[in-house]
Amino acid sequence: MITNFITPGTTAFAALCLAAYILLANTLAYTAFAIDKSRAINAERRIPERSLLILATLGGWIGAKIAQHRLRHKTRKQPFGFLLNLSVLIIPGLCATAIILQSDLTWDKLTTQASTTAQSLLTTSTTAEAPALPHRFGPGSDTAAP
Repeated sequence: MITNFITPGTTAFAALCLAAYILLANTLAYTAFAIDKSRAINAERRIPERSLLILATLGGWIGAKIAQHRLRHKTRKQPFGFLLNLSVLIIPGLCATAIILQSDLTWDKLTTQASTTAQSLLTTSTTAEAPALPHRFGPGSDTAAP
């Protein structure tokens, strides 16, 4: 039964693949931060900040932030902290840009839609209509009520 639900081409399969990817990316990011912290303590060759930021940008941002706080690693380096926080916006920004570029949405259409929506929200009907009477069934239902 569950094999019919999670088959390639279904939304459930895509969601499962996405969840697996996010779990893997966050695990890799956390592990990389932990290894870098261990190497920093032992004065060994470190993992470049660029690699850590790439792992965070490719979906491991949550694991990177958890490792940063839990391991107290790279918390004082402000340029790195800012770039790490900025990295969470890269993929959603790219996806939004791709969606907008492939659609026929233009700035004029977007502003027209926004103003139409705003006007419809601001204008309210001041006259209250009487509620419709329920329809009756049975003999005489074709005729109007007296």
